[in-house]
Amino acid sequence: MRSCLPIVSCLLLAAVGTAQAAVPAATPAEVAQFKALEVKLWDAWNAHLRPADAAPFYSKDPHNIYFDLSPLKFTGWEEYQRVASQALAGGGHAQTKINDDFTVIKSGKVVITAFTFHADFTGNDNVKGGFDGRETDVWTQEGGKWVIIHQHMSTVMGPPK
Repeated sequence: MRSCLPIVSCLLLAAVGTAQAAVPAATPAEVAQFKALEVKLWDAWNAHLRPADAAPFYSKDPHNIYFDLSPLKFTGWEEYQRVASQALAGGGHAQTKINDDFTVIKSGKVVITAFTFHADFTGNDNVKGGFDGRETDVWTQEGGKWVIIHQHMSTVMGPPK
């Protein structure tokens, strides 16, 4: 048994090394491609705060899960668009700046983007606000086009009381 231990250890190390090598790092061109997609996505949301404007960036699979700032969870784009349309019915516009920590992770046919951002918004009533947030999007291709199949957005809450 002792004589097998070095062989098993080498095989495990080789397997781990192979598994890590199987996921290629995103190229600078891919990072630029997905950052441009995220900017276009935010531009669509920001122009009039209408989910319909951002709809082309989302998969329409009714089982996808999207976590936005509020409410907690949407199941499928139809629910996301319906509820967000009601919540944002007052309209307005926003500006969002993606910070320098933009990251792209590739895994098979899925691409994950993760970043922090700052958003400033103005409602139709000219009330202004802003916040810092973080976002993770999971992208895949549907019909030759990259779309989001899962989104998780959150903001930092105040300190615990």
